[in-house]
Amino acid sequence: MKRLRWWIIGIGGVILVWLGGRIACSRDQAILVEVDTVRRRTLLPFITETAIIRPANEVAISPDVSGEVIAIYVKEGDTVQVGQLLFTIRPDNYRTALIQMQAALEEARAQYAAAQATLAQQRIAFLQDSIAYERARKLYEGKALSEADWDAARLRYQIAQAQLKSSESNLLAAFHRIRSVEANLNRAQIDYQRTSVYASMSGVITRLFVRVGQRVVGVGQMAGTESVRIADLSRFLIEVQVSESDVVRLHKGDSVSIEVQAYPDLKLSGRIQEIGYSSGKPPSAEANSALGGEQVSTYLVKIAIDTAGYDARKFPLRPEMSAVVRIVYAKRENVLTLPLQSVVAREGKEVIYEVQNNLVREKVIKSGVVDDKHIEIIEGVSEGAVVVVGPYEALQEKLRDSILVKPTPAVSSLSL
Repeated sequence: MKRLRWWIIGIGGVILVWLGGRIACSRDQAILVEVDTVRRRTLLPFITETAIIRPANEVAISPDVSGEVIAIYVKEGDTVQVGQLLFTIRPDNYRTALIQMQAALEEARAQYAAAQATLAQQRIAFLQDSIAYERARKLYEGKALSEADWDAARLRYQIAQAQLKSSESNLLAAFHRIRSVEANLNRAQIDYQRTSVYASMSGVITRLFVRVGQRVVGVGQMAGTESVRIADLSRFLIEVQVSESDVVRLHKGDSVSIEVQAYPDLKLSGRIQEIGYSSGKPPSAEANSALGGEQVSTYLVKIAIDTAGYDARKFPLRPEMSAVVRIVYAKRENVLTLPLQSVVAREGKEVIYEVQNNLVREKVIKSGVVDDKHIEIIEGVSEGAVVVVGPYEALQEKLRDSILVKPTPAVSSLSL
């Protein structure tokens, strides 16, 4: 019996050693994870887009008349004042047309004077024929004039009357001819003057498209040749194309932070000034996109830059510079949040891993808005729960429900 007792004690000791080894082995196999606590925060959700800097006031100048450019008086970068001469188009043809119209006006005035003289003669002739007609009528009524003579007197009177009306019409036509030629002369004078192209606003020449010897098309014929672009560089706007899924979240007045690519140290702020209601695509392209789903529509959003405190001499902005904008479109106060990296996708669902007694429990959650670091949790976990937030490899590949973990506080949670 004594030997049996020692044998049982020995077997029990072996079992205890084995169980202790298994427990130690299990502890060694626990996955090391970083954890954080579900807590309430204020979130500022935003969208980030690449944008273009443009002057708030910019005009493209095209000539009103066509012809060959014979002289240019400015260059890109020049500062010009409204009314300053920019370039000249060869005026020869327009000068000739002006001289022709001046001659045509003199001719029309001479014709008007001749028509006045003719009308005066016809009025005298009509007066004479009217007197003769009245005399013949009295004689005819007194049976002192033959039927043939009465018919002749009456015919002369009717002819004189018609000739008077014709002369009056000719005089009126000559008058309107003068008005027409005067209008053509005025147009010829304007066209001749328009061979000199002037600045329509004060600013800086940002683009010069024409060269001496180049032929340009005036806006009177078609769209015209864009020749010079002038911009007011004291005020700028940001233009950004925003996708259809994001533009519906934006509002006029939303705050924007701006990073100019050319100046890494320059941080600007602004607010949305205008939100486009048209994608800017032609109707055919819109129809094809809607039917085939080939392209996502984008909408132009204009952002006014706040230049208070901005040193334009140190950071001179130029048209077409690129920038990155961050538009804050909402403010969510006192909402449950977790770090962004804590939410992973599993079979089309958003899940988190809550730590309970060193075991993870996979929970499906419903999320809301996000900012640069945190995501809103609408349902699926309660405030104060401890959730795995890292490392990335463990979250994406290793963690599954009921897996043993060894939690350590995340750096972000320690700093709070």
